[in-house]
Amino acid sequence: MEWQQIEYFIAVAKSQHMTNAAKQLSVTQPALSRSISTLEKEVGVELFERRGRNLALNRYGQLFLERAQNALAEIEKAKQEIANQINPWSGVLSLCFPHILGAELFPTMLGAFRERYADIRFELNQCSLDELTARILGNDCDFGITTLESANDAFHWQLIGKSELYVAVPLGHPWADKSSIRLEELQGEAYVGLKPSCALSYTVEALLAGTGIEPDTLYRADELDMVAGLVAAGFGVSLLPKTLGIRSYPMAWIPVNDPACALTVGVVWKRDRRLTPVSEVFLDFVRARYQAGASE
Repeated sequence: MEWQQIEYFIAVAKSQHMTNAAKQLSVTQPALSRSISTLEKEVGVELFERRGRNLALNRYGQLFLERAQNALAEIEKAKQEIANQINPWSGVLSLCFPHILGAELFPTMLGAFRERYADIRFELNQCSLDELTARILGNDCDFGITTLESANDAFHWQLIGKSELYVAVPLGHPWADKSSIRLEELQGEAYVGLKPSCALSYTVEALLAGTGIEPDTLYRADELDMVAGLVAAGFGVSLLPKTLGIRSYPMAWIPVNDPACALTVGVVWKRDRRLTPVSEVFLDFVRARYQAGASE
């Protein structure tokens, strides 16, 4: 059953005349008659009584008309709701982000955006990296916040900021008073790492691999809070950003001077997806604000 058949049926039911309905619809009378006949075959019963040149709905036609009009009204309502959500000036944007990446850079970006586009609303979804990927690929979220290293070829990526990475050690560790450290010093050191479900793990693994470092990874956790807790308790050291959520843990933070270590955070979106008008507005803003760090 095609939606056009429903529209044709409603037009004939209202005009009660095939020729007049055909004129209103700008179709030929034979084409309209075939459409109604096909519809009646699909529902398994005639919907009209022929009375000379006029048509009158029978009891089956009355039943079908009521449901058809309700369906049409619901479709029009859905179309309006979608139009409202994708409106470039007052629509809704869905964004997903891992816990670690939503603490500082993300709110700063959104705050700047809302200063310019106060009527655009956001649906914010905190999730794991795997969930972020699935939501964007499934078109459940418009954009995500993640690292360059964790974004694959299915996405575009745009830098929005960087955070320095430090070697975090327990307060009683021999390195606690160091003013700086080389990454190679982590070789063989007891280390607390992150599971691949955390976007930061891809950045850290790339840094370690790039310098040929293999620390003695004793534990891997899903979130920074757990890593920070294990480091503070003396289970090892770790490479971490000094984010708000873990600054309060009793640890020493040592800057890395060779090589420079940073967490790169950016906006990702599905590469082959047609963007909505409100998504285009957001993306234009992000590109204009952070164009120097574009990477697609």
